Parts: sequence; C-alpha cells; structure tokens
Amino acid sequence: MAEETGKRYSKKKVRINYGKAARALALLILVLAVVLSYLPVALGRGMTYDRSLIRPCGELGSKAPGIRAQAAIMYSTDLDKPVYEKNADQRMEPYSITKILTCYLVLENLDPDTEVTASANACRELPDGMELELSPGEKSRALDLVYAAMMMSANDATIALGEAVSGSEKEFVELMNSTIKKWGCNDTHFVNTNGWQNRNHYTTARDMAVITKHCFENEKLREIALTKKYTMPATNMSGRLKMENALLKATNKIEGVTFGKTGSWSETQCTITLGFEESGLNAIIVLLGDTSKGRKEDPRILIKAAHDLTPGFIVTDTDKGVCNTWVRHGVKSKVPLDTKGLRYAYPKNERAGGIKVKTEMDILEAPVKEGEKVGKFYIYANKEEVGEGYLYAGEDIEKGWLPSYLYVSNRTTLIVGILIALILLLGLVLDLRNKALRNRKQ
Repeated sequence: MAEETGKRYSKKKVRINYGKAARALALLILVLAVVLSYLPVALGRGMTYDRSLIRPCGELGSKAPGIRAQAAIMYSTDLDKPVYEKNADQRMEPYSITKILTCYLVLENLDPDTEVTASANACRELPDGMELELSPGEKSRALDLVYAAMMMSANDATIALGEAVSGSEKEFVELMNSTIKKWGCNDTHFVNTNGWQNRNHYTTARDMAVITKHCFENEKLREIALTKKYTMPATNMSGRLKMENALLKATNKIEGVTFGKTGSWSETQCTITLGFEESGLNAIIVLLGDTSKGRKEDPRILIKAAHDLTPGFIVTDTDKGVCNTWVRHGVKSKVPLDTKGLRYAYPKNERAGGIKVKTEMDILEAPVKEGEKVGKFYIYANKEEVGEGYLYAGEDIEKGWLPSYLYVSNRTTLIVGILIALILLLGLVLDLRNKALRNRKQ
C-alpha cells in the first residue's frame, strides 16, 4: 500500500501560477528601474567633465613676434621655463628694476614698521634721478620707503633701506649678489641698491626673469607693485607725500599685469619686468634695452602671442555637453551642460592628465531653460586653480510624470510600463491557457 502511495506522489506535477510570477517579476522590474535611476543621484555620479574635449595648443618658437627691445624673455611660471627669447643671455644694464631685489630683501629681513633713519650717504644727490629728497636724520617707516622705491622709484629710499638691513650700502649689495648666486644667476652683478648706471652693474633677461620670479613670491611686494596711489605719512622733517604707480603708467593699463617694475636712464634706454595672467596662462616678461615707446607696446605684443608660444591645453571654449547633471521631476533625468569662453591650462608635465576639472552645482528641478546658469567649474593645473567659469543648461527640460520625482525619466517610465504590461498580460494568458487545459483533461 505504501509503495502505491509513493508512486502516486512521484507522479504529482508542480503547478506554476503564472499570474503571481508575472506580478512578482513586474514588481522587481519596477523596483530596479527606480533604484537604478535614483542610486547614481544619491552617489553623485553623472557630473564628470568630458576630458576628450581637452585639446593641445601652443608650440615653442611658433609665430615669434617682432619687438623693439634689444634683449627679452618670456618665462612661463606654469611650465617653469622660457617660451620666448631674444638675446636672453646678453649682459645689459637693468636700471631701476634692480629695486625689486632691494625691496624683496628688505621685506624678508626687516620688520615693515622699523623706523629707518636716513644717513648722509643715503641723502647724497644723484643727478636726474627720482628722489624722496631725504635729509640726514630724517626718520621714515621701512614700509613707506619700500612703497616709494617701488612706486616712484626713489633712489635715496633704497640706500636708506639697504643700510637699515645690513649696516652699510656695501654690505647690503654683497647680500644682493650672494642671494642671486643662490638662485643660479651667474650673469648678473650689482654694485648699488637702485640700478644707478655703472658698467659693473649688469644682468641678463634670463637672470632677471629668475630674480623677478623669486622676488614676487613675497605677497606684500606683489601688493605694493600694483598699488595705484599711496600717501606716505609725514616724517620728522617732511610733510605727507602722495605718489602714483610708475609701472601702471608705463604699461598703459595692460590687463592681466600681476606685478612688476620699470627702469630707465633715458627715452631710448628703458627696461621693464612684469608678470601677467591671461586665461590660465602665467608668465614673466623681461625687456632690456628698450625705448619708452617700445616698453608700452612690446609687452602687449608678447602677451598677445603667449598662448601660441606656450605648450598647453585648451580646456574650455564654446563647447557643448561638457558634462551633465541630474534634474528632479523632469521629462529627462539629466541635462547636458555647456560652457562659454576660452580657458587654458599649462601643467608642468605638459600632459592633459595634469589637468583636473571639478564641477560644483545643486541638483536641479524642472522646468529648466536652455542657457540657464546652473553651476560652476574649476580648472586646476600643477595643483593650483588656473581658471573657473559657469556651466549652462544645454537644453530645455520640462516637468515629467509622477515617477520623475524619483529621477525616473518619462522615457524610462514608458518603457518600464510597457514591459510590465506585457509581462502581466503574458502571465494572464498563460494562466488562462493552463486553466483551459485542466478543464479539458477533467
């Protein structure tokens, strides 16, 4: 009897409820659709800048411009090397651009509030040069004398400052020369603090670029170099003195200048050293043996050619779809983002991999209009920010259906809805078929 029961049990078939299976599968698909749509939003994905848009530009020696200066150099501080040279190793007189080293050493070695007393040596008359006309025994704050040396190129101010640092002008000049030797400037020799003409006082465009780079690493000196107007307080012997910036006058308000100093002996014997920034490019220009007219025009010529001469990368232009971001309650769950404007980056390894672009934005909610400002981007090279700009919506995004509140696009909703309907219909058909077969057997 038990044997017969076992045989009957083994012949029993498992009946599948296709309707229940279809509903379970439909629910699983619905959950997956929501999870796969919402999870990337929760993880912050979908906002990566399209690196394929970063393209090379610039070439050393390309389109070398013609300038008046007898010797010149454009030194890329981004790449830490020259990108343009003209007689860059020819020894020439620097004139008053010498003062940047004097002021740098003062700011590095002397408290700015130190009271400096002018000596008879500092007050000696130098014909035709710019002077504060200090008197022996006149007391001034060190910082005020630095402003006078940088802005109006006061020769007596530099001598008084040098003596305050080292005890004598001679010893201070020795400090100047020993400092630049440490920087590798072997074709430069100074004999005074202010650049007064002397055949033993010389430099080269190459050396002066290095000196400029080191000196203007001092933030206070950078600030002073671009100060438009300054009033020196009254001293124990003189009243207040208003001064204006000679560098800004000489460069005729060139945009992007970040620091610098002028020098001259006559209208046909002029010099200048300056730093500039333009669309992510940072460089130093040194001009020696220039004219007063050339000193105004030559920097503009070199700045205009800078991007052609410097190997680097164009990061933004008027590119479409540089990245995308999420849109809540939209017909689409993402909107492509565009940029406007030309920006460059110059990584030291001269590879696109040395450029990082970070985006910053809030998650949007529909409706979104094309051209609407929706975020910002930041460009980094050599671990420093070299540019930034805004991101704009690349298309209109209207409000979507109810599932779009969970970042499920209308298209996904439609596809998933049709798929679920087909599965449920198939389950119903299979159940009806099985029911019909069972009825026929009975």
